[in-house]
This record gives sequence, structure tokens and C-alpha cells, in this order.
Amino acid sequence: MPEMLCLIHSEISEAMEGYRKDLPDDKLPHRLAVEVELADAMIRIGDLATYLGCDLGGAVVEKMEFNRTREDHKLEARKAAGGKAF
Repeated sequence: MPEMLCLIHSEISEAMEGYRKDLPDDKLPHRLAVEVELADAMIRIGDLATYLGCDLGGAVVEKMEFNRTREDHKLEARKAAGGKAF
């Protein structure tokens, strides 16, 4: 479990680096690195969820529905001082 989480984290770090430098991916140069590294992270997350026996799809649907109703996720709240701007 710790190794799998660290591998997910490494993909996210690689996505940030690709975004920061606006790089093409080194293996799929017709795509941006940020896009491919996010895809890698999703693959690793799916692998971990399968290993743990999680209903990841169901959890995503429920969480998106919950987040849709959250006051702190509304555009006005994000733009306010101290809001979740990024």
C-alpha cells in the first residue's frame, strides 16, 4: 500500500513538472506531459482501488454529487478572500 501511494504521488509530481515547463510527453509527444502523467496517476489509482476491493466508480459519483452542493465549492466562495482559488 505505501509503495502504491508513493507511485501515485510520483505521477502527480511528474504532471506538475510537465505543467510548469509546458512540456510534451516524452513517450507520447503529440500529448502534453501533464495529460499523460495524469492518465498514469489514474491508472495507478485504479490499480490500487482494485487491489483494495474499492468501488471507486461509485465513490466518485457520490463524492461529485456531494461536492456539487458544497458552499465552499461554489464560484462565489472560491473567488472570496481565503477561498479555494486554485
